[in-house]
Amino acid sequence: MGEVRLNTPRCLIIRDGHDDFEIQTTNPDLVLWDRTRYKHKWPPVTEAPILWTTFITWAAARRTGAIPPDYTYEKYESETLEVRILNADEDDETGSPILPGPAPG
Repeated sequence: MGEVRLNTPRCLIIRDGHDDFEIQTTNPDLVLWDRTRYKHKWPPVTEAPILWTTFITWAAARRTGAIPPDYTYEKYESETLEVRILNADEDDETGSPILPGPAPG
């Protein structure tokens, strides 16, 4: 089997005082977002895309060991300067609200 191409966001994380790193988000990270958003009554992705990308990259970073498992979301959010989606220019079939769609007009 060749390389698996995922439609979930692959992101570059730029944090204050830390080395930059890339992370591939996967379904478990998106599921954790859904559960957490519901629990905390956070807005949907379409209304809070920056919160969403920050959260799912935090979840992926914990899942993969890029940050320690006890690293709180609040700490990660406060030191994250930018989350840059790297696969945003690929053909998007996911319907993700943060990835570019057709130009209006």
